[in-house]
Amino acid sequence: MDECKTRISSTRGGGKKCNEAVACRAREEARRWFYGWYDLGGYVPTPMMEIYQAGCHPQFYLVKTPLATYHAIKTFIPRVRIRVGSWVFDPGKYENVIGDVKDVELDEVEVKALLAYLNSTFNWLWLEQNGRRTGGGILALEVNIAERMPILNVKAVDRGRVEELARLFDELEAEARRLMGLKPVADDPPGDEEGEGEEEEEVGGPKLEMFRRLRPIFEKIDSKIAEVLNIDVDVGALWVQTWEMMERRVKGAERVARPGAQPMDEEESGKGRRRRKKGGESVPLTSFF
Repeated sequence: MDECKTRISSTRGGGKKCNEAVACRAREEARRWFYGWYDLGGYVPTPMMEIYQAGCHPQFYLVKTPLATYHAIKTFIPRVRIRVGSWVFDPGKYENVIGDVKDVELDEVEVKALLAYLNSTFNWLWLEQNGRRTGGGILALEVNIAERMPILNVKAVDRGRVEELARLFDELEAEARRLMGLKPVADDPPGDEEGEGEEEEEVGGPKLEMFRRLRPIFEKIDSKIAEVLNIDVDVGALWVQTWEMMERRVKGAERVARPGAQPMDEEESGKGRRRRKKGGESVPLTSFF
């Protein structure tokens, strides 16, 4: 126990033995719900997860085996039966924890189609507009935000299109795994000395380059989703606009933060505040769902 201590800063109550942390003491006292200070309150399996604080681009992925994760990963607990490989997730077993369940079953193809949509530029754009931005320019997917995300009803989509989306998700995953072998570049930002970087996806470096190289696959996914939703959109322009939003979010964290500091546009141009361009009215993404 002497070697197991919390790593958060002392100003936030860190540096204590793990069993003396606030959350651990609360678990120790609440024996009705927990076995002891070390108990995390139970386990509910799910095949869908996402990085909680993504730096460049949200990442939703498929889990094919029951496992326990930690706070930097968001888990999506479905209220329908799901078959992934030989694993059957039956929410009926956890109804007392997750509430009402639906008499619906999704197979692995349908789950992959959902994940293809969640990784698409359509959803990325929505998250850039609605997600919480941290002080370091990280995009945090909070529970209240995730609950409002527009989602595809794969049961209402032609099976052939669902299979195409699932195939594109497999292609995206395979290529991303291959590209993650990229070597760090010389101008990668340094890691957080206090350990916060372990809870967030690093912004820039090989991860940013990976997403840049994955653009052709993302655009194929976007094109298929636009076809499914009957949306007339230039997927190339959609990517560029969303990428620019991400860059502004990241660069906004690098600007000088002091009273009287110039707006970011002035810091970049040196010619004073840039006027907002006039344009037509925009249409909310949710109007297509």
